[in-house]
Amino acid sequence: MEQLSFKLEAYEGPLDLLLSLITKNKIDIYDIPIAVILDQYLAYLEEMRRLDMDIAGEFITMAAELMLIKSKMMLPKSVLENEEDPRARLAAALVEYKRAKEAAGLLAGNYEIYAGRLAKPADESPYESIPELKDQDAALLEEAFVRIMERSKKLKSMLSTPEQTLENLLKRRVTPIPEKIFGIMRLLYRSGDTSFEEILLSSRSRSDIIASFVAVLELLKVRRVSIYLSGEDLILHLEKENRTDEH
Repeated sequence: MEQLSFKLEAYEGPLDLLLSLITKNKIDIYDIPIAVILDQYLAYLEEMRRLDMDIAGEFITMAAELMLIKSKMMLPKSVLENEEDPRARLAAALVEYKRAKEAAGLLAGNYEIYAGRLAKPADESPYESIPELKDQDAALLEEAFVRIMERSKKLKSMLSTPEQTLENLLKRRVTPIPEKIFGIMRLLYRSGDTSFEEILLSSRSRSDIIASFVAVLELLKVRRVSIYLSGEDLILHLEKENRTDEH
């Protein structure tokens, strides 16, 4: 395989960089030639260092992880016979990151168009205009949202405190829906089933709360997550797709 030549681009994190290298080399995510990818990954970091760019700690951590995987791959096959492929966890992380990035990309266009607009609340329930979304899912989500708001002073305060001036409103950061979608999917991938309350309580602003609610609706709509009740808690579950879809 020829050495990859690339212009120095900005990446959101080490998985973003690895996914780019894998795509450019036309590599199967489930059969990554670690030695080749590690060389190119380190070449990128070296180019960043040469240009006096700050290298985030997570990039260094991933480099160490790739080196560890490479060292395990060099062991005799007899030693690895009864062990998991050292690349399996990395492949799983890359697959979920790719799915999250694609899901966020589907919504990015709409965000660019509508992010700066203010809309009058609809007279009818917005869920009726989303045919793919189950009525029961929407109802459970709405009931859980109201219940969580009632028992959380923090969230209630953020929603009930009026914006003082238009100038202050414009200065506040509006949380992008694609960003929140990726964050929720990453949380579910890392932590497993997670309560809707936990997601809302991580919000830092009114915009964050609204973005979280809409993000869950969108993920339900495209069937990337499902929800179920555990007592009074509404739990989000990440729906796994067949990994063969990635080939």
